[in-house]
Amino acid sequence: MSDAATGPVKEKKVRKGTLGRLMKYLLLQKGKLLISLVLLTIGTFTFLSINLLLGDVINILVTTKDIRSLINIALIMGGLSVITLICLYIGFRFITDVTQNALFKLRQEIFEHMQTLSLRFFDKQPIGELMSRVTNDMDTINNLFQAPFGLTLQSAIMLVLTIMALFSLSPLLAGVAVVVIPILAVFVAVLAHVSSPSFTMLQIRLGDLNGVMEETLEGQRTVISNRHQRTSSEKEASISTEVSRAGERAHILALFITPLCLMASFISIAIVAVFGVKMLVAGTITIGALSSAISYCLLFVLPLFFIFFNYNFWLSAMVGAGRIFEILDSQPDVKDKPGAKELPPVTGHIVFKDVNFSYVPGRRVMKEANFEAKPGMRIGLCGPTGAGKSTIINILTRYYDIDSGEILVDGINIADILQDSLRKQIGVVLQEPILFTDTVMNNLKYAREGATNDECIAAAKAADCDEFVKRLPHGYDTVLIDGGANLSQGQRQLLTIARAMIAQPKMLILDEATSNVDTRTEKVIQGAIRKLQEGVTSFSIAHRLSTIKDSDKILVVDDGAIVEQGDHDHLMAMRGLYYNLYMSQYKGKIGEVLDDIIAINKESAGAV
Repeated sequence: MSDAATGPVKEKKVRKGTLGRLMKYLLLQKGKLLISLVLLTIGTFTFLSINLLLGDVINILVTTKDIRSLINIALIMGGLSVITLICLYIGFRFITDVTQNALFKLRQEIFEHMQTLSLRFFDKQPIGELMSRVTNDMDTINNLFQAPFGLTLQSAIMLVLTIMALFSLSPLLAGVAVVVIPILAVFVAVLAHVSSPSFTMLQIRLGDLNGVMEETLEGQRTVISNRHQRTSSEKEASISTEVSRAGERAHILALFITPLCLMASFISIAIVAVFGVKMLVAGTITIGALSSAISYCLLFVLPLFFIFFNYNFWLSAMVGAGRIFEILDSQPDVKDKPGAKELPPVTGHIVFKDVNFSYVPGRRVMKEANFEAKPGMRIGLCGPTGAGKSTIINILTRYYDIDSGEILVDGINIADILQDSLRKQIGVVLQEPILFTDTVMNNLKYAREGATNDECIAAAKAADCDEFVKRLPHGYDTVLIDGGANLSQGQRQLLTIARAMIAQPKMLILDEATSNVDTRTEKVIQGAIRKLQEGVTSFSIAHRLSTIKDSDKILVVDDGAIVEQGDHDHLMAMRGLYYNLYMSQYKGKIGEVLDDIIAINKESAGAV
């Protein structure tokens, strides 16, 4: 769980420039946006014109009572109503197209950008927090774009046109009516200042909550076996309570909007009524115009209500957008140099020269690493937990850049070549097999673009997984569910080996590839691995030394340094760390160990 889930989080305000940056995505369809604004303006104008005509109707009823004039006005009002309906419908439809396109572009951009980021970025970000950003934070923008954005635009247009209509009826009444606007705006600004930081806190806490829930559900078996259901529930309830409190503070603005707007409406109507009656008595305004003015007072408060009521959506969306832009502003740590070249097909000759590396500056985890792997060699990596075995793999594949030294592939420094061209020639089989929710065939083709069905089936046969694949309901067209949950652990691992074969690599990484399976399955997987290793320079990380005993060279890593290297017999004869590790693992298998020692002693005696 992230520290954020347990420690205090400082409230932050919305980042400057977030609104303008978000609006750029809407401007990707400038034409539609402009047309929608024009249509909303026309629709709102015709709607407000109906109210003006109502004043004329009142004047006619009070004075001439001319039926023909009333019928003509009624027909005009009907026509204006149809125009209003058509313009507003098409206008809002265009806005929906514009906003959905903006959301699509933003989703694509953040996902594609995250694919370019280095592993160091993901090391620093809990997966629950990242998922919250690409789901919850995107939802806040989606919630704004669904309706509040369009309503805010129309309300702004309506507010301007209403005030203009009021001034056309009576500048004096318009002047006294709009006095409430700055007063209302000040109240809303104060409330927004209070609630804005809470929206940031709300999104952060939602990320923490997602992280805890994901962690708990993924480890449900461990939770149940250790009887920690209540503890997990209490932890979730604690963070959920913080989410609830942050939500209460964040939405304080919405609680005041309705009473504030009602108060502003009543005050505006009362002021206009007082001045209007005086003007009516003085004969400077008609009863119809006064009636229209009072109606416009109600109408200009209505858009204010919508603008301020939707302000919460804007604040929440700005916080969410700011958090998303933080990801978009993140830059990969590992970058291709200007002028970096494609790595040509290699033989797999790998050399580490005085390599130093640190995940965190100042805390070196790889120290002066030197070794050579000739083409086709099988290299074993062993050592205590946390010694630095995986670090060698991480820097060979250039998931991280080294601090100093050189890593050469066929004499070419990997810092001078394109990352993709390097990784294209490296096959990887991980401890935990990763499969995707797709067909078996497409999972195999994942390793190499353009791989044919025949190539995939041939690789599956070589990896001893063709038979069980054919027994699946739809064979190679069977869809794997939830990372291959409908397969056994060993079957999933065999498929990843077949996938690595399809990649046709010249360098291969095996990271504890048999550690999670039983002995019988391990033998099957080892047989598939041996086929995969043919003609390939391979690196096998292992805790069970039996899996790397036959390696051409074994690198013994301890505290970030390669302390021993050589084949099994040489390392046993040295009686160093490898010897101690081997002896400790084979307690209870004395016969096998003695045979090894006798063979080593005979070789030593023969040499003498």
